Amino acid sequence: MRTTFRMAAAATTTLVAALALTACDGSDDAAAGDKPAAAASVPATGAPQTPAPGDASGSTAGSGKGTGTGSGGASGSGKGTGPGSAKHTGTGTGTGTGTGTGGKSGGKSADKPASGGGSADAPCTGANVKLTATPVTRPLNHVLLTVTNTGKTLCNAYCAPAVSFSDDQQSPIAVDKDTTPQAVVSLSPGASAYAMVRTLGEDDGSEPQKSAHITVYFTGKDDKGSTGPAAHASLAKPVAVVNSQARVTYWQSDLSSIDAW
Repeated sequence: MRTTFRMAAAATTTLVAALALTACDGSDDAAAGDKPAAAASVPATGAPQTPAPGDASGSTAGSGKGTGTGSGGASGSGKGTGPGSAKHTGTGTGTGTGTGTGGKSGGKSADKPASGGGSADAPCTGANVKLTATPVTRPLNHVLLTVTNTGKTLCNAYCAPAVSFSDDQQSPIAVDKDTTPQAVVSLSPGASAYAMVRTLGEDDGSEPQKSAHITVYFTGKDDKGSTGPAAHASLAKPVAVVNSQARVTYWQSDLSSIDAW
């Protein structure tokens, strides 16, 4: 009897233990089923991350080239920087201003003209002077020639005037070499030069011709022939002329040097 009771008690104890173990396993499984799965923390491979503009302040140095125009037609180049905003390295663009220095154009400048402007070697001609011819009472048979610069620039009365009293005169009258001036006679605008003409000389049997008109040709610096247009003047009264006896002085800047010639 005592043995039967012990067996029943042992069986009961075994059954209770089994039920308790089963209950524990169920609780663990339920707990495991209710727990959510952990979320993946690694993003998908290959997806680019583009930061939103303006979400952080920053600057990236940009480089750019600009062109500018300098004085004198030369071009220059410059560099500029451009602003940017991003967390990552980027490339900015900018504008630059270039400066340049232009060179001088042309070659050497022309020589400075003499007083009054124009070329220092420009001859006086009928184009830039006015001629007057005035018979004088003393000395006898003389005519004073005066040329006045009517231009706006300086001219030179080179050598002696080539004088003709008629259109059919084959050559100008002879020049008195003893009246050569010490320097070239240069005329600024408005200035005058003088020459004296002797119309008659020692009688050589030639018949004088009457003339009320005179023509003057001008020579260049080299005294080789005439240059430019001639100048013409009328005489207040006709004068007697013998071309073989006539003479003329060189141009003079001072009338007193020939008024007694």
